[in-house]
Amino acid sequence: MVRSIKPVGLVAIISILGTLATSSVSGDVQARDRCRPIRGKSQSLITTENCTSPVGLCTVGTITSAGALDGAQVFLAYDVAPSAGIPTLEPAANLSFSGQVTIMAKRGTMVTHDLGVFDVVNGFFTEVERPVSGTGIFTNPSHDWFISGAVNAAGNGFISEISGTLCTDGDVDEY
Repeated sequence: MVRSIKPVGLVAIISILGTLATSSVSGDVQARDRCRPIRGKSQSLITTENCTSPVGLCTVGTITSAGALDGAQVFLAYDVAPSAGIPTLEPAANLSFSGQVTIMAKRGTMVTHDLGVFDVVNGFFTEVERPVSGTGIFTNPSHDWFISGAVNAAGNGFISEISGTLCTDGDVDEY
């Protein structure tokens, strides 16, 4: 026997679904309004000057071709693990690392938590940036984005590509 839904029950279900759909669409529109794709380039050099890293690894450099993110950047390593933290599977030369990137752009500053893996033998790395705080157009930053690259030709720094999505309360389109 098939039970039919009473008209009052059907109206209640449709109302609830409509409310949920409206809330979801509204949230998506708000998120899209705050978010923009980012692409760019980064170059940095290893430095010991003013380096307060507990593991002695800092870099300074610039971000270019990334619109609102264009500016100076500083990386401070908090910790490094050999074998990318997986000693039974990875060679000791593959490192995982965690640190902080501070980006000082024309219209604000953003701080990210940086988590990465570095293949020392081949000179390649990849990182995920997780925004922590920001000022100016980078107020209330969110949404992870990525950096991948290699050791530069001189062996004293890194060249990389930036890609992903950045969400902020500021207008990152106007820079």
